[in-house]
Amino acid sequence: MPPVTNRSQAIAQAFAEGSAAYPTVALGREQFASALSTRDDISLPITHGADLFLAIAGSVGDPAALGRVDAILTDAAPSLRRYDSSDSFLTEVLQRVRISMLISEGASAPRIARYDGRASLGAWLGVCVMRMGLYVLRTHRNAREVPTEWVDELAAMPTAHPELEAVRDRYAETFGAAWRGACAALPARQRAVLRMCFVECCSIETIAATYGVHRVTVWRWLEDAKQKLLDGTRARLDERLRPDDPSTQSLLTLVRSKLDLGLSQLHAMVPR
Repeated sequence: MPPVTNRSQAIAQAFAEGSAAYPTVALGREQFASALSTRDDISLPITHGADLFLAIAGSVGDPAALGRVDAILTDAAPSLRRYDSSDSFLTEVLQRVRISMLISEGASAPRIARYDGRASLGAWLGVCVMRMGLYVLRTHRNAREVPTEWVDELAAMPTAHPELEAVRDRYAETFGAAWRGACAALPARQRAVLRMCFVECCSIETIAATYGVHRVTVWRWLEDAKQKLLDGTRARLDERLRPDDPSTQSLLTLVRSKLDLGLSQLHAMVPR
């Protein structure tokens, strides 16, 4: 079946996929369409329609949807043990994510309503959990005591593509050298902005205020950095693998997936 490129048809298809996948979730067609009517960040085709349905249902407080979202968050919790293995740390992080993502502020919808359906909801929430974990660590310790770098954080992002992660594991040394080389070649400002995003958990607004620029400018910096990382990783992989090796394209797809996921999630995740 060819991808749907008409917006109303795409929304209808996403609703149908969600209704079929989550029959116990009570979300009306008009309610779903209304929640998306003013969104300009929904790319067509909608690749994870059922997940988008679940996120919208969770944002309006449907009990079945909230239960499923909570299960996804719980599944993401073990990734936090790379930072702190204590149960109290995991409990605190998950509770903060629940509050941040599922409770509205004033008249605004909960932040989970900002999920755009490009990555899987599991991967998107997994990044929320990871970033909140780093934020919590920095509220408990001096930031210099947390030994992590944005290069590692981006590489460790969950993508919900086990086949791509398997290729990365197979070529771990080759990929690691190409990825780190591309990261090191970025201009100093782009490296600093990526660190603020993925390690210090700063919002786009905070970064814009730090540099005295508009938030759109920060997005342009990030998009430019993403392209430089893709180009730099590709060039370095070509030096280590045959140009026609399908693994090269798989690794680049993995990099793009991680970058797109991280950037799509930034505007939704502002720790409370």
